[in-house]
Amino acid sequence: MTNDSVGLANAALKLRNAVAYEAACKYESALMMLDEALALQPDYLDAWLIKGVILGKLGKCGDAIKCYDRVLELDGGLADAWRLKAATYASQNLHDKAVECYQKAIELNPASLEFILSLALSLQRLKRFDEAFNCYMEAKQQNPKDHRIDYYIGVFWGNRGEHEKALDAFEAALQLKPDFTQALLAKGIMLGKLGRKEEAQEVANKLLEIDGCQEKLQKASEAQSLNESIRTEFNAAQKRFKTSFAQDK
Repeated sequence: MTNDSVGLANAALKLRNAVAYEAACKYESALMMLDEALALQPDYLDAWLIKGVILGKLGKCGDAIKCYDRVLELDGGLADAWRLKAATYASQNLHDKAVECYQKAIELNPASLEFILSLALSLQRLKRFDEAFNCYMEAKQQNPKDHRIDYYIGVFWGNRGEHEKALDAFEAALQLKPDFTQALLAKGIMLGKLGRKEEAQEVANKLLEIDGCQEKLQKASEAQSLNESIRTEFNAAQKRFKTSFAQDK
């Protein structure tokens, strides 16, 4: 085995240790392992990406951005780096920069529903509503059977005070997935806002009939509401990357 091969193998081992430390919430130990891996292999893309994820989780967003920039210097075509960089900017409410990064990620992976929905959310934060709605329409065209898109469209209209349009979207989501608890809850809220109290009560009763509904709704309320959390989107982007990385390894 050559010295380069030994160095790469050692760096890979340190990276695996870093991922294990991160999973155990031992972030400082994880960062130490990553720095040791990068000392052996300065161009180790996975190590830079994981380091950015951990720094972002620690709130060190500027340092996280530097990690993603380093990745993009090495490989500007890596969509995950653009997506994570965008999510980091979004977590800081720097949505103009987030939009630019999401657009770049979509150029590289135009079929990604996640990228399109994330772009739509940042566009909404910038009050670029027509562009955001076009993102949802594009996503719907690409994925007509995905109930989540109609739900997000409902959230879009609900946040704009268009309760009838929101209700229509939530009902469309429920046609695709009748036990979609978040859409049922949102439908009930819209019916209440429209003064349709009896129908809202029927929705509430239906929610109570669904097995595990309370647990699902608790998780939903923690993850997102009609005023969706940018921070949650950022954490989800991190989680999806780490899950993909673990599977690949």
